[in-house]
Amino acid sequence: MTSKESESNVYESEGSISMYLGLHYSNSGVSEGMPPIIPHEHSPIHALRFPQRVAQLLSKLQPLVTNNNALDIGCAVGGSSFELAKVFDHVDAFDYSKSFIAVAKRMQQGDSVAFRLPIEADLFEEVKAVHEDTVTPEVRERVNFFWGDACNIKGMVSDGTLKMYDGVVMANLLCRLQDPIACLHGIGNIVNKGGIVVIVTPFSWLAEFTARKNWLGGFYDPNSQQPVESKVVLKGIMEDQGFEKVHEEELPLIIREHQRKYQYIVSEASGWRKK
Repeated sequence: MTSKESESNVYESEGSISMYLGLHYSNSGVSEGMPPIIPHEHSPIHALRFPQRVAQLLSKLQPLVTNNNALDIGCAVGGSSFELAKVFDHVDAFDYSKSFIAVAKRMQQGDSVAFRLPIEADLFEEVKAVHEDTVTPEVRERVNFFWGDACNIKGMVSDGTLKMYDGVVMANLLCRLQDPIACLHGIGNIVNKGGIVVIVTPFSWLAEFTARKNWLGGFYDPNSQQPVESKVVLKGIMEDQGFEKVHEEELPLIIREHQRKYQYIVSEASGWRKK
């Protein structure tokens, strides 16, 4: 995700791997009698399958087909990547976490990947990560997972790692990058005319991941004292890169901490078409 040491440590841990496997493969544990959310009235099941819904949004926005290739920036353990591969002929998918990429490749190969589903305090249930039925071996073969730095997209283009794409997704990554503007500037170089970029973010800026001077917004202008909103700055940057905003919606997700505590997050999802 970024080369910043604090983020590298966070996203290489066993706890993070288990958390992200639960997020990306929400059917995991069902066969063992462990649903992703403890059954209760008004259960927020609509917030499950977040990675899949991100990928589906890209398809819904109907990118113009040039080469029918897609890119998943910050792919984590691969949930969105496999969903994209149902529609696109080829999907490149990269992440800064080598552990995430290793797990994504194991899921691609059909290996048995077990992880811990937290129950209470030190208690957990070990479950197997499972694909949805529609993620067939043929679909999985269309994905190319590799390590990469989202802050160095221009460099990855120069060395031939990245090419041109009809569709790009970047989910809940922007506010975890050391240099989000460098990432956005790089995206402008890899999207075909008529292609779509879907950016999903809660704009949860934290100094431990992104130096304050690199935040898009979430602060008061030191001169005017007016609030600077991230979505406004994002719009300006994307328009400068030759994109037109074509969509915006609220996209919820849920992350399990244990069977009685969950993070409920409402990210902003925006769609951008390359002129």
